[in-house]
Amino acid sequence: MTPIAGALTFIVVFLLGAVIYAPALREHYDTYGVRIKPRKKVELDATAPQKESAILSAAKTVGQAVLGIFPGLADKRTAELLVHAGYRSNSHIATYIGIKCITVGGLCLFLLISSAGNPMTLLLAVPMGLFSWILPNFFLAGRVKKRQKAVLSELPTIIDLMIVCAQAGLGLLMCISKVGAECQETCPNICLEFDQLLQDVKIFAKSVPNALKDMGERCGVEELTGICASLIAADAKGSDISYPLKMQSEALRDRIRRKKEEEASKTPVKMVPVIMLFVMPLILCPMLGPAIITIMQAMGPAMSVK
Repeated sequence: MTPIAGALTFIVVFLLGAVIYAPALREHYDTYGVRIKPRKKVELDATAPQKESAILSAAKTVGQAVLGIFPGLADKRTAELLVHAGYRSNSHIATYIGIKCITVGGLCLFLLISSAGNPMTLLLAVPMGLFSWILPNFFLAGRVKKRQKAVLSELPTIIDLMIVCAQAGLGLLMCISKVGAECQETCPNICLEFDQLLQDVKIFAKSVPNALKDMGERCGVEELTGICASLIAADAKGSDISYPLKMQSEALRDRIRRKKEEEASKTPVKMVPVIMLFVMPLILCPMLGPAIITIMQAMGPAMSVK
């Protein structure tokens, strides 16, 4: 493959990836960029369908067609990761499978076109196809990790407010409703889960323990699952929920503190490769450079072959 063909291959693959992942990047643009005119606030809904666009509609259509032939592609693990990431409708599953199929098909088509000048390029079809099929999983895993981290950071505030509401004499559902209404902006992820919990109880007639259990499973955060279990036990006994919430709050803060200390203790180890690659050469070159040049000049005549 000539350098021009290699450059064209890179450009086409880059543009294909940019087109496919443009909706996801646009959705989180406010996190990485600064807007002169902020977006209008949109009320979050866990069960709301995804925003339609030409690319997403095409991906959803392709995904629905592929799932109609191979329903096993939407396995339980993929559905669970999508739920943890906040994508909970059936259209999200179809769109995700469609994005993977479009990525694989586009890359294989490009390799087929490139093989006209070099047939050996077809040997890359299988490994590149597998890589392009796995590539969206990294985006999904990053989205899950980011959302779980956001939920964990919001938990202490939510627990403290629920303790205040419980000490004021409110029941469990009233505490959840009040805190969810007051913290829409500061704790959007957990408030979204609270809204879904209230819908499950009031509209779908789920029991409170089952709704709490489903909320813990939807987030996939161990700390939230423990809090839901303690609330279920307190609600079953009919006791005050402020005491188990206090215990969970102390345990949660202690766990977060120990996790931060553990991350801080790993910092010197992580800095060793950086120092060896970028700092030490800058120190050794001025110190040893003149000495090495002097030694080479002194030993040059002796090492020269007559």
